Amino acid sequence: MAPSTIAIIGGGPSGLVLARLLEVNGITDYVVFERDESSTPGPNQQGGTLDLHESSGQLALKKAGLFDKFSKELARWDAACLCLLDSAGDTIAKFSDVGARPEIDRVQLRRLLLDSIPPEKIRWGHGVQSVEKGSSDENTVGNGCVINFTNGTSASGFRLVVGADGVWSKVRSLISPAKPIYSGKLYIEGRLSHDNPSYSSAHELAGPGNMMVLGDEKMLAVQQLSDGHYRVYFGLVVPEDFYQRESASKIDPNAKAAIIRSLLTSSEELFADWAPEVKAFIQNAEGPFRPWPLFFIPPESLGWERGVAPGVTLMGDAAHASLPFVGEGVNCSMHDAVVLAECLVKHCGGNRAFASVQESSLEAALGEYENDMYIRGQDLIKRSAESGRRLFSNNAGPLLLEMFSGADETASGN
Repeated sequence: MAPSTIAIIGGGPSGLVLARLLEVNGITDYVVFERDESSTPGPNQQGGTLDLHESSGQLALKKAGLFDKFSKELARWDAACLCLLDSAGDTIAKFSDVGARPEIDRVQLRRLLLDSIPPEKIRWGHGVQSVEKGSSDENTVGNGCVINFTNGTSASGFRLVVGADGVWSKVRSLISPAKPIYSGKLYIEGRLSHDNPSYSSAHELAGPGNMMVLGDEKMLAVQQLSDGHYRVYFGLVVPEDFYQRESASKIDPNAKAAIIRSLLTSSEELFADWAPEVKAFIQNAEGPFRPWPLFFIPPESLGWERGVAPGVTLMGDAAHASLPFVGEGVNCSMHDAVVLAECLVKHCGGNRAFASVQESSLEAALGEYENDMYIRGQDLIKRSAESGRRLFSNNAGPLLLEMFSGADETASGN
């Protein structure tokens, strides 16, 4: 195949939305490099559910011509509900509608986007080892970047390299010294299948949506997925290596989960003092567990000079990794793709060979996109950090209620 002139690093939501939007606008001279070996979800792939917002995630699907399929076949419009409890098991509040934010499984969203672009545009099994800036003289093809993959191959000759490769982006170092910082908070993820002893309790409290139990600088969250099973998340303020350190004596993932399960329910510093009906979600949670340390990019670190690496930019977590406490990470990333695609079409034109675009036009497009992205990204990072502070406080219930002050509260307790 002829070499492409646009390289999208990462086949997550932002990278795939950008690929689809390029297709829609007749810019087909691109390739997506993805570390997964295939489109089949792997055992370690993050597998929760996402709520898509009208002005960002839903907007991206509308621009991509995919909203009707999403809305009619995949969106769970009844899942925008939330039940809040305290550590004693008492109900703080129930919200029957937290806005027009339907849920969709991560794997479903990815499948929707993958099916919308030609399969030959994805290079599976191409995890990035490093990206080198290379030379940029008159004899250089493209922007001089050389992409080295973990499979031992490399690629170059691109006019545009878009880093959509997540928190630990390999592209980021080309244009920014920013590094992710551990937030001090960690999630441990398990599941409740249909025959789990705690399934009926989850169904009663979370229903088709979500449940959160808050207090004592910890949290427990339950959310339903499209097949009816529930994901459970135990949120802790602990060192980054907590899970590995506490379960280091075991090799088998399920044995590790058993050790963590016992520790969480027996330690007074963790969940030992929580109500029995709440601890049951931990005791019955099915492994193997997945530890999820939460990292973010400091908001003051977001931004770079446009001339540092011509023809290179970032999207999503690669640019503005934030904590997941306002539910907008994927939405903001998808919005990035919308703005970047619009700027490329505006300055570089659609329906044409991208290789012929003037560098000044490409840089103008990237500059306009980044100025917009910086504002949204910094705002998201700050709001997510503040929300995390509230969620993991000793007074989390009342503080969280302030965040939902505009929601439809159908019941409230103490």
